[in-house]
Amino acid sequence: MSHYFIGIQVKPLLAEQLTEWQKHFMQHLPFKQWTDKEDFHITLAFLGEVGEKSIETLRNELYSITAYTAFDLNRTSLGTFGNKHQPRVLWLGVENNPMLNRIQQQVVQICEIIGYKNEKRAYTPHITIAKKWADQKKTVTEDSWNKIISNMPSLAEAFNVDAVELYKVHPSSTPKYEIIQRFPLRHESFS
Repeated sequence: MSHYFIGIQVKPLLAEQLTEWQKHFMQHLPFKQWTDKEDFHITLAFLGEVGEKSIETLRNELYSITAYTAFDLNRTSLGTFGNKHQPRVLWLGVENNPMLNRIQQQVVQICEIIGYKNEKRAYTPHITIAKKWADQKKTVTEDSWNKIISNMPSLAEAFNVDAVELYKVHPSSTPKYEIIQRFPLRHESFS
């Protein structure tokens, strides 16, 4: 069985800018995995292994997401998961937007139809930049962190969310994530 997740694809301009950030970070931070430019996304629900029959049910139910209107989402700041001196994950946060939260909650409810168990942790929307710290002898102090981020290239403040995507994971490929279906959000028209 394949692994799947539901997420929001990052727009090409922001993906390009994040790739430039990665080049800067690679000089200072020893992560094993750097997210491919095509793989930048915001996860709404990670499903793990799912059978084809359940994927078909999920696809049919996810069409209800298309009733939502497209919206802009602002980025926030850099963050990490795990030990802050040897982080497990480096990420760029996105605002805790009410529309994003409503969509994420509906996605989770839809996923429960196929047996998905929602995480107990609070939802932290983010875009993973790198993961898996590689050098146990190297650490990042607050001073070194501040020096690293002081010369970062500029980054777009906001991007438009106009779809939700169902992804299939290909762990040994680059890029690793294949969009198998897109669920476009409505665009409001003003007369």
